[in-house]
Amino acid sequence: MKNDTMNQASEQFKTMAARLKRGDIGAGEEAFTYFSPLLYRFFLARLTHRTIAEDLTQDVFFKIIAKIDTFDEEKGNFPGWIWQIARNTLIDHYRDKKEIAFADAGEGIEEIASAVDDVDQRMRVQNIMLAVHQLSEEEQELFSLRYVSDVSYKDMSGMLGRSESALRVAVHRLNIKVKDIIIES
Repeated sequence: MKNDTMNQASEQFKTMAARLKRGDIGAGEEAFTYFSPLLYRFFLARLTHRTIAEDLTQDVFFKIIAKIDTFDEEKGNFPGWIWQIARNTLIDHYRDKKEIAFADAGEGIEEIASAVDDVDQRMRVQNIMLAVHQLSEEEQELFSLRYVSDVSYKDMSGMLGRSESALRVAVHRLNIKVKDIIIES
């Protein structure tokens, strides 16, 4: 059953990409509706600054529209292509990084945690996000992709150039590391 759902989603993304290539505005709206919350959470978890996360999310969609003709489904799937654009956008941001006020740095963590209704659960989410910010850039990216934006191992594999099994092991080790950081603090 899960395989049927994945195949169905894969077909929907292929159709969406083909429609975008033809200039179908509705396909652009569908892509935005589906991907923008995921991309925003990815950027917010990495940057912990709401305004920059919003700007980078918007930049990704400008790039998708501008570069849709370069998408080749023979080389990868549409979501993987979008996540690669997001990743490159984040790398470009870090390259051109402008300092943000320290007082604003925690707003992203608070916003991610505020999505949780239960107060105890919210505190756990805040502790996890604080622990994640102690990880290396690569580990933060892996955490954000897998847990904040719920990117599949398949899409992560295409984006990061690592096998799905290697990513599963890395995520498992990352879980242990985050737990250890939380226990130590």
